Amino acid sequence: MGRQIQVVMAREDEESFLRFLREGASIQLFESFMPMSAELAVANFADEMSGHWLYRIWNQSFPWTPQYGTVGPRAEDPNMVGWAYLSNASTAPLLELSRSDPSHRRAGRLYWARNVSAPDGLDYDADAFSRWVDTIWAWCRGSATKEPRGDRWAPYVFPAARRTMVGRPAAQAQILDP
Repeated sequence: MGRQIQVVMAREDEESFLRFLREGASIQLFESFMPMSAELAVANFADEMSGHWLYRIWNQSFPWTPQYGTVGPRAEDPNMVGWAYLSNASTAPLLELSRSDPSHRRAGRLYWARNVSAPDGLDYDADAFSRWVDTIWAWCRGSATKEPRGDRWAPYVFPAARRTMVGRPAAQAQILDP
């Protein structure tokens, strides 16, 4: 079973998140899609959100060799035909970040698929990776405030995101799930 936590992060919060990750591990970020496979590995989250909503985070202490695929002709967005993506992400030691948009009160999430899409098992130590994920979840809980909407999936709102949301109309008061 996979694990996830809902988060709302502004750009400043994302930078704090990356600093935290890099303090404890050698990581590599991957964009979800790029025109060429060599462009998938990036140093930071893109400043713009459009086209840069999903990232995968690899803790390099867990062995893995990225494999690349190419978007085919039946792509949802025909402009992305021929673009590259990680074809073995579902069984890789990766944490996925779906970015949030605090200005529109849209939550993102951190997600680890674990063995959800790995019918033949994983090629890395899932228990050790789970302990790393636990440290990330603990950091999120200590760095952000859980939205007080009373359900288990309420997102954790980080400080800069909270400042972005202050003063929004009451009609936009509830944070939307990803």
